[in-house]
Amino acid sequence: MGNQSIEIESRVFWRLAAACIAVLLLLNWSWYAWGREVPGSLALYIVVGSAVYFALLRWLTGIRFSGLSSEARFVVISSMLLLIVFLGFGRSDTFHRLFEPFIPEDARTPLLGFAYFATCSVLLRLVIPYLLVRFKLRQPPREYGYVVRGGTRWRWVYVALFVFMVPLVVWASTLPDFQASYPQTRGLMTGNQVSLRLFILYHLAYFMMFLSGESFWRGYMTFGLGRDLGVTALPWMVMMYSIGHYAKPILEVNGSIIAGFVLGYLALRHRSFFLGALLHWSIALTMDLAVLYQRGVTWH
Repeated sequence: MGNQSIEIESRVFWRLAAACIAVLLLLNWSWYAWGREVPGSLALYIVVGSAVYFALLRWLTGIRFSGLSSEARFVVISSMLLLIVFLGFGRSDTFHRLFEPFIPEDARTPLLGFAYFATCSVLLRLVIPYLLVRFKLRQPPREYGYVVRGGTRWRWVYVALFVFMVPLVVWASTLPDFQASYPQTRGLMTGNQVSLRLFILYHLAYFMMFLSGESFWRGYMTFGLGRDLGVTALPWMVMMYSIGHYAKPILEVNGSIIAGFVLGYLALRHRSFFLGALLHWSIALTMDLAVLYQRGVTWH
């Protein structure tokens, strides 16, 4: 098929997107109802979500998975495998379970678990996909959004999105689920005090997590399949993106559907994911600060 984007009527795209969203909302509900209690279920959700998308794609457009370019098929399969490994073994709980027992008690800190999480994120979602683009697919990295220059042309849109999100973030910071989830490590706090130095180090690592995440979702996945399908690739990316949020508050998981479509569309329009990473991190920083304010913490 090559890498020329297939022209698909806009009404077909909207039907595909609506069907995928309906299925995704059902998957999200089922995860929080019973799926998280089943070992290995994340991998099953990723496979089911992808299978549903490509079944709907074939039904609505006649496009088969086997009819896509070898590049697009490779991106889809490798993305699924990387996501399964990351969600299964790249989080802090894996560090606490497998590695923390070998660390002397006097050297332990909750920040080590988050550092492991951030390192796995950068390795599995940024470094490996970049190497695959460069050496396996033999494509210029800029074709997958790995570019800053020229990627800031739509900066006013991202600024407007941030301004729009701030009141929602402040409101969400008052909810118990969000107060229990943020900040993502308790190593910042001693009693009701927060270390400013550790907070800065934490958010430097946090930014790298968002940069790697955007490079994976809006870069590798969106551009990899989008080279064949254009914006029609977005529903698949959004399904994987929302599933990747499992373990977060359900409101955030469902909200990621809207965020995924918006950030994916913007990335396709200006061919870069950098501003998406900056926006994502800015919102996370605002959430952390709002939650800490709600708790009445002091800084030292």
